[in-house]
Amino acid sequence: AKDEIGDLARGITAVLTRLSDYASYQEKMAGRLSHELRTPLAVVRSSLDNLRQTAVPDEARVYVERAQGGIDRLAHILTRMSEATRLEQALANTERERFDLRPLVAACVDGYRVVYPQRRIEFEAAPAPCVIEGAPELVAQLLDKLCANAVEFATEDPVVVALAPLHDGLHLSVSNVGPRLPAKMQGEFFDSMVSLREAPRDNEPHLGLGLYIVRLCAQFHGATAHADNRADGRGVVVSVVFPFAAGAG
Repeated sequence: AKDEIGDLARGITAVLTRLSDYASYQEKMAGRLSHELRTPLAVVRSSLDNLRQTAVPDEARVYVERAQGGIDRLAHILTRMSEATRLEQALANTERERFDLRPLVAACVDGYRVVYPQRRIEFEAAPAPCVIEGAPELVAQLLDKLCANAVEFATEDPVVVALAPLHDGLHLSVSNVGPRLPAKMQGEFFDSMVSLREAPRDNEPHLGLGLYIVRLCAQFHGATAHADNRADGRGVVVSVVFPFAAGAG
């Protein structure tokens, strides 16, 4: 039909076609990325294996172990990408275990100090165990995104990673001194394809998926993620509140 209803029907059909094409592209992108990254990952892994078999000084061996931990984490991510076309499906297939957040976060922070030497990164944690149920590699992935974001927007030291058991759960937070969170972004900070970057700083694309992944990983653990301006008004703090493991509260 050539009337308004016909025009509307054609418009809706065009939109649905574009959405279908985009969904198909997203589904195939994970598999393509997984395929392309496995070869350089294998090269780095074999190089680390050869390095571990040589006489490495004790003070250097810790860096080899951290690099191996990073490779293992990347391998976990690639495995999920190859087994599922969507992150939601990958999370649904991830096994849960009971573990202590404190040593995991401490090990991650040690690695960040090497990766981001331009920033002083501090870790504050209560001495008590912080036990939750979930997937350690997903918590590490969540913290990777939070710290990378904090370091990028920080204008001065320190970036503070804090872990504390409170009455409503285990609070994992990352705060930095820098720009405040725009009021208009408060409700969509963890949405997909949302970014605070005004323009690429390093000629690399920023798809705004980092904090969306944080939200998905938090939801997997029954946790909540939220971002606020710091009480002193000098930056932003992003917090994830994990429920205590059964019998650990």
